[in-house]
Amino acid sequence: MNSTNRALNRLLLLIVGLLLVAVGAAAATAVLLPGVRDGWKASAGPVQRQVESWLQATPLGTTGVSWIMPAVLVLIVLAVILLLAFALRQGRGRTGTVVDEAVGEHGQTVISSKVAEEAIQDALSARPEFVASHVSTYRVKRTPTLKVSVTCRRGVSPADASAIVESSLKALDQLLGRELPALVQISGGFRARVSGSTRLQ
Repeated sequence: MNSTNRALNRLLLLIVGLLLVAVGAAAATAVLLPGVRDGWKASAGPVQRQVESWLQATPLGTTGVSWIMPAVLVLIVLAVILLLAFALRQGRGRTGTVVDEAVGEHGQTVISSKVAEEAIQDALSARPEFVASHVSTYRVKRTPTLKVSVTCRRGVSPADASAIVESSLKALDQLLGRELPALVQISGGFRARVSGSTRLQ
């Protein structure tokens, strides 16, 4: 419901996880196996000389400094900026108003999302069919949309749970005088787990 890109998020976690596993495995191998440790020590000198030769072969004008180092620094800065932008975008999409529209030339109707969320939450909390429930409001294509998540007790039919939630939503629609779009997500209970549970009203 929010603007978090789940595929990109999981891909980033996978890449970071694989890198950490590879570094950890290399470090553990170097510590536990003397042959590998000796090989690392033996190859350190040639690798250092090779890097120094690359830096000397790529001078930045007459500065005597290789252009590779500023290029690496620029890449690191760009990577940090991209990661910050990615992190700041996570979880966005929540909205604090469920209705915000003009009424006539000089009027404005604004209804807080808390009103709708608490009304639905109170109605569902009193139902013995549910172990837990949660209501939140997101903006989907510029339209405030309720997300109603309920966890059923074992043996409760998804159809019955859906009817209970729809009844609460219709009561809210009558109270507000308008129909609010809503996503209903049903989980929990054996019969609920083996059935489809998400629909958009």
